[in-house]
Amino acid sequence: MKRLTTGCVAAMALSFVLTTRATAGRDPLKSVPGYQPLRPVIKSADVRISPQAPPGWIVVKFRNGMSVHAGKSRLAAAAATRVRQVFRDYGLGQPEPVVAGDVAETQARRLAAEDRVKMNLPDMSLYFRHPFNDPPLAETIIRELNLLDEVETAFFEPQPSVATAPPGTVLTTADVQTTPSWELSQHQLDQAPGGVAARAAWTLTGGTGTGVRCIDVEYGWQLTHEDLSKGATAIVIGVNQWGDTDHGTAVMGEMVADRNGFGMTGIAHGGSFGGASVATLSVADAISQATAASQPGDCILIELHSPGPHYNFEWRDDQAGYVAMEYWQDNFDAMLNAYAAGVIVCEAAGNGGEDFDDPMYTSFFDTTFRNSHAIICGAGNPPVGGVDRDRSKLNFSNYGERVNLQGYGVSVYTTGYGDLYGADADEYYTGGFSGTSSASPIVTGAVMCLSGVFQGLFGTVIDADSARTLLVATGSPQQQPNLTRHIGPRPNLQAAIAPLFDPIDSIWYSQVDIPAGSPGAIPIVLSNSHPVNSIFLPFVFTGAPALMIDSLTRGARTGYFEKVQIAYDNRFNGQIAFVIHADYGGGSPSLEAGQGEVAKLWVTVDMGAIPGQVKAVDTAILGGSTWLRLVSAFDDGRPDAFSSGSVTVLPMLCSCPHHGDLNGDGFFSIIDVVSVVDIAFRGGTPATTDPGCPHATRADYNCDGVISVQDVVGAVDVAFRGGAGPCDPCQP
Repeated sequence: MKRLTTGCVAAMALSFVLTTRATAGRDPLKSVPGYQPLRPVIKSADVRISPQAPPGWIVVKFRNGMSVHAGKSRLAAAAATRVRQVFRDYGLGQPEPVVAGDVAETQARRLAAEDRVKMNLPDMSLYFRHPFNDPPLAETIIRELNLLDEVETAFFEPQPSVATAPPGTVLTTADVQTTPSWELSQHQLDQAPGGVAARAAWTLTGGTGTGVRCIDVEYGWQLTHEDLSKGATAIVIGVNQWGDTDHGTAVMGEMVADRNGFGMTGIAHGGSFGGASVATLSVADAISQATAASQPGDCILIELHSPGPHYNFEWRDDQAGYVAMEYWQDNFDAMLNAYAAGVIVCEAAGNGGEDFDDPMYTSFFDTTFRNSHAIICGAGNPPVGGVDRDRSKLNFSNYGERVNLQGYGVSVYTTGYGDLYGADADEYYTGGFSGTSSASPIVTGAVMCLSGVFQGLFGTVIDADSARTLLVATGSPQQQPNLTRHIGPRPNLQAAIAPLFDPIDSIWYSQVDIPAGSPGAIPIVLSNSHPVNSIFLPFVFTGAPALMIDSLTRGARTGYFEKVQIAYDNRFNGQIAFVIHADYGGGSPSLEAGQGEVAKLWVTVDMGAIPGQVKAVDTAILGGSTWLRLVSAFDDGRPDAFSSGSVTVLPMLCSCPHHGDLNGDGFFSIIDVVSVVDIAFRGGTPATTDPGCPHATRADYNCDGVISVQDVVGAVDVAFRGGAGPCDPCQP
């Protein structure tokens, strides 16, 4: 992969980040000349609603720039007279705001977001809705509303449902003291292409999602679950629907379950969590309030789908025809406002098996006409437990060019449901969460990790478009069958994060001096700009002095690494390679960025080496492709700079404290004289040598290399006449 410099990436991904301009004095009803204009809204000339449609709402949106409020948010201004009259004509009360709360606050948030992205945004305070469960009457009213000039659009929006099916009957198990760990069964954490390479991201600052919050838009959550400590501090918008919390709990677990040695581990377990419940709020209101509670760089996940136009919004057990929530204009506009506020929205594509490129959807899913900037998530087969090839589209998943990324649509291990384990709801776990609902948190968790890393690297946030573009461009590609039914790649955090670095890694084999006949260590120094999991070190020795390769030991920076192993051994030809591994079991972290000694290569120089000889220490191809390399999640493995080393031979070390003392008793005596006479005149056994100076013989009192009468005289002089002592063989 071609590296991008830090400056290039920052310029690319930060093009979105603009200085917020003060909104004081702005007229909230007027668009800003020079800002990107609002795209036109598709107003349906006709609508068909199945008699089997679920309960829902008639939603009406007034044209931007209109003043339709009286007081806080009541639809009472003169401009709304004809709309109110349509409802009165059928004996109905007036519609209520889709987005509750103070109109001025809603508009102020919109103005700040407009200044942030330099685009005019839809006014969410102009949406109103009325509950309906009479399809024929709803069709009539919608037609009449769409004939009014002041109405930008009117449509039917059915009650949404979560985009999954329960994995099976809840099976409770007897409670035990320690809940097992299923992290190894959570293949979404694994290296790509099987997983999203979450563990690679975890080695980086912010890579666990630290500093990033995701607010989940659906119905309810088990916030007291034993594996979800984030529940204690979760933001909850609306009413947490406690009747059925399994779905939300499963979603929460995929993203932020604690890494605590039991249960599950969330992809972004360092992030925080929130929930916005549509049990009492409209979807658009839940998104709007979630946006208000979020910071730029945070995420919103929409875990819902609803019956779409294919079957005239019919409620179906098989969920056929269900579509993503941005199909409805109020939800789309709420997502667009979230994008402009710097929040990254992810949404389930839905389980309807629908082709979003079908002409039936006109331009609803065409980003050249209408772009919410959300990341739409499809459902693909997992590498284990799927029904077809890994990363191929599951039959139920909606698809089309608008679907950006995929996650596992079946066999997801997470919290909730209890079909895998659990005596009560606080201990429930599942191994079969499914649907685009299970796929979307995998994508969203990856987005949270990417957002956290980006903030850690650059001190600012990545915008939704850059995150989407980066994850799509670097993801693990969709596979056959159904390749033409596009659901996009699976995120690959390792590949996505790599271009954010401009790594500069250097390694030195040091220059050392070692005396002949002695052992010594060649220090290996590494400067790395990002975490390293293992270091492959091949050595090739060339030059005259012979030496023996002994071993490699860990250095000051790698003392905690798991092990050192020989990867290639041809030491008799001066070639050997070692690998230093971090503890992949999690006990020892990878080597953080920094500089210093990572290893010592121990060698012993031959006794006969000549002082001044130099042995080169280099690296080259061993066995075809084993260059010196750093095994890292975020680089190509080759160091940017390498310095070869050398071993220079010094004169042999000399230390002869027992010279002349032939029997080694610490005294010069008659015994030593007799031994010298025996060697010189009677062919006796040569005297022993000192380990420190094996070149010198103890009986050679004058250091001339020959044992003769002169040495006998010297021994007598030292032993009996208090002579000056034998010569020093270490002196020239």
